[in-house]
Amino acid sequence: MFSTADHIRRITDTEAMEDDWMGMLLQFADSALPVGGYAHSFGLEGMCQEGVLRDAEDLRRFLVRDVRHGLLNVEAPLMLRGYRAALDLDWDRIRHWDEVAWAMRPTRQLREAAGRVGRQTWLLYQQTWRELEEENFRYYQAPVVSGVIFAEKGVTASAAFWAVVYQTYSALVQSALKLLPIGPSAAQSVLREALARTKDDFAKVKALQDDALGSFNPLWDIAASRHERADARLFIS
Repeated sequence: MFSTADHIRRITDTEAMEDDWMGMLLQFADSALPVGGYAHSFGLEGMCQEGVLRDAEDLRRFLVRDVRHGLLNVEAPLMLRGYRAALDLDWDRIRHWDEVAWAMRPTRQLREAAGRVGRQTWLLYQQTWRELEEENFRYYQAPVVSGVIFAEKGVTASAAFWAVVYQTYSALVQSALKLLPIGPSAAQSVLREALARTKDDFAKVKALQDDALGSFNPLWDIAASRHERADARLFIS
């Protein structure tokens, strides 16, 4: 039976372990991280140009329905697979999921956007946290890269999940501020609801089988493809 002192010591030790990765997690989840995310709307600008998104209510619906479905069936599961493979030090599996992540994106723009952000994230990690002697990815798809980084730094799986969820929603909300007639307060309200809708989804993501991976949203895909030839663009993707 543990004494009060033992209990306090265990809590303190746990907090110290969390401190080892908490600062790093906050840095890598920050929308200000210089990995090029600000230059991409990940198809949001195309959706606005197509007239699908016009106001805060449209954005809210898009996040809690379309984006959440992609998060739970593609982004977060791929991150967790990269995470688990990194825990096993299995670079063959990591490269496999990197290739799967690339193949699952239906448009070139979205594949390249995820690759650019992933490559810059890995380069920043190399420069700020440890030196890497070799290139280990082929496509540098962002969710798989993030999973490997979080595993190497001892971030818990649930915290890694929330980091990817927040990064995804926040990036789109930040882009929406430049594309839609909404203010910062409305944007934060939409972001809060999207995060709240996802609060019980971690167990579903962990349980998702490999053959169930995937999301189908032709409207979003077509809008992202047409965006490349738009007369004017604020974002690369």
